[in-house]
Amino acid sequence: YTGEDGFEISLPAAAAEDIATLLCAEPEVQPIGLGARDSLRLEAGLPLYGHDMSPDTSPIEAGLIFGINKRRRTEGGFPGADRIIREIAEGTARRWVGFRIDGRLPAREGAEVFAGSDHIGTVTSGGFSPTLGAPIAMAYVASEHAAIGTALEVEVRGKRLAATVSPTPFVPHRYFRGS
Repeated sequence: YTGEDGFEISLPAAAAEDIATLLCAEPEVQPIGLGARDSLRLEAGLPLYGHDMSPDTSPIEAGLIFGINKRRRTEGGFPGADRIIREIAEGTARRWVGFRIDGRLPAREGAEVFAGSDHIGTVTSGGFSPTLGAPIAMAYVASEHAAIGTALEVEVRGKRLAATVSPTPFVPHRYFRGS
């Protein structure tokens, strides 16, 4: 869940320490914390349930249409199909976008996003990108302000900071795709 290949290991709690010790004995393995994982997730433009998505979020406004079978996009036949088919045809009121922030101050979840004097959205994930050396964030914004290159402002610690809607992922994924 970082834009890289990886593994999630489920095991009995009683075995966790022994397995962690074995894995960390390998020279290629380095333990990291959730902060590092979240920075990588953010750079990869990957949504986190409970922050970037909720039960009320549609796959269309979240940019996850690829997860819906093409036949289902027209035929429906699943819970929520009416809403999804309507949003495909008519668009959505909001869109999940990535943006880069000028300066070095990161915007965090809950920061408000503006276009001029109009409040148009809220940051769902944000932080400093070690790879880019700059702050990045993701937010739901009014659809008319979601185009790549759109100039916005995000309020951080009472200050409005310039931001620009940017393509995601911010840092290209490096998944193994075969030989």
